[in-house]
Amino acid sequence: MASANDLHTLISSNDLATRLGVSRATVLRAVARGLLRPALVTPGGHHRFLAGEANPAGGGLARLITSREAARLLGISQQTLNRAVREGRLQPASVTPGGHRRFAMAEIAEGSAYGAISNQRTR
Repeated sequence: MASANDLHTLISSNDLATRLGVSRATVLRAVARGLLRPALVTPGGHHRFLAGEANPAGGGLARLITSREAARLLGISQQTLNRAVREGRLQPASVTPGGHRRFAMAEIAEGSAYGAISNQRTR
């Protein structure tokens, strides 16, 4: 729970979503899954977060990127990335309820995923 001094720095789930560049629904799903923890839940059930937690470089939610972003960072097509996942050469960090893959930014950025993809099939 937030202290009295922190109450003036709390932001809503909608504000947090805007700062992170995701939808409010994504923030609420992350709360439900335990990836984000609100500093305060109001009596009406609204989630409030510390403004300092809205740093896109940190936090479990901000470290996940789409398959399009991962492919762009790796310098390959999205189809090649999806093929690598289907063949078991690359594992997504999570899969959304709609079936969309999310990849760990740290894993993609450090290049460990590139090794798994670079040994592609020959035709």
